[in-house]
This record gives sequence, structure tokens and C-alpha cells, in this order.
Amino acid sequence: MPGFAARLRRATIAEHREAETRTFITRLMDGRIPFAGFAALTAQYLVIYRALEEAAVRMHADETAAAFADPALSRVPALEADLARLYGPDWASAVTPVEATARYAARLREHCFTSPVHFLAHHYVRYLGDLSGGQLVGRAVAKTYGLEQAGVYFYAFDQIDDVRGYKTAYRGRLDALPYPPEDLATLVAEAQLAFQLNSALFQELGVAYPQDA
Repeated sequence: MPGFAARLRRATIAEHREAETRTFITRLMDGRIPFAGFAALTAQYLVIYRALEEAAVRMHADETAAAFADPALSRVPALEADLARLYGPDWASAVTPVEATARYAARLREHCFTSPVHFLAHHYVRYLGDLSGGQLVGRAVAKTYGLEQAGVYFYAFDQIDDVRGYKTAYRGRLDALPYPPEDLATLVAEAQLAFQLNSALFQELGVAYPQDA
């Protein structure tokens, strides 16, 4: 019988595909988003990851969630370094959340600081995505915008030597979650919502940056 990790993947596949095929992301992968649009996405990610990684610090006190809240995954320092490259020394002034980002961060702050189940749902969506399809995005944008490391640090997990092995171990921890069925159902529903929040961000940025690069 498939474990919970496989069940979670199946249950979110529609939302995952919707997020992946949003016009903004497909155009980004094709090199048809202006540099300003890519920089704006990076700034929005910083707002989201600051909230999620503050929640991860809180979750170190929870025996189950602490196994997932691995500092090797932390993206905030990488995002800050990328923004310094993309915007220059005054990069902090560019980090203003758009409406979709504000909703996303509010959801994280409302639930993920106190609920391990909600935290794990968002953790799964963000970091497993970063370790999987995010690697393809990183290579594509580096080529499009002529970036070496600075500007795309977000996509590099330098503290993880074996990304494939790490993902396998992560899924194993999902399969071993000690939660009752109702909590696992909550985790699935929250992961579906996380993908929807991500899609909403891409939708808003797609409207804001409609021109091809």
C-alpha cells in the first residue's frame, strides 16, 4: 500500500500542475519574462520564506516537525544575497509584498507557528518543489539573465550533497508521520491550499509583467 508521501503527491497533483503551468512560470522558463519580473518574484519569495523559516524555528520544539525543520534548507540568506545582486544596495526597499504574497504570508503566520500539521504542509510544498522543479527554473533563469551564482543562490542547496537522497529521506519521514487520519487529511488540504496560494502569486505577477523579455 502506498505511503503517505505518495498519497500527498497524488492529492496535490492537480494544484501542482496548475501552479507549474501559470503563464508567468511558463514564460519565465522560456526566457520571456523581463528582468524586472524575475527580480520581483525573488523579492516576493523573501517575504514568504521569512515567514516560513521563522515558523521553522518555532517548530524545533516539536519532536515530529523538528525533523523537517532542517537549517540546510534555509533560503532567506540566499534570497537576500540574490536581491543585493538584482536590485543593488537598496534592495530592501523592493521587498514589498503584492496582494497574493501578503495573503500567503498571513496564512503562514496564522497557522504554521503553532500547528505542526500546517507547517509540514507548507514546508513540503515549498522545499520539495525547490529541490525538484526549482532546479530546472534556476538553470533556466541563470541562462536567460546571464547570472552566475549571485542572483540565483536561492536555487542552490550547497549544504545538501545528495539532493536525490535527501528527497527520498524526506518522503520517508512523511510516510512515518505519527498523526491520526484526521490530521493527515488536514495536512493534505493545507498542501493543496499552499499550491493555490503559489498559483495566485504567479497570476498576479503575470498581470504585472505581461511583456516578453
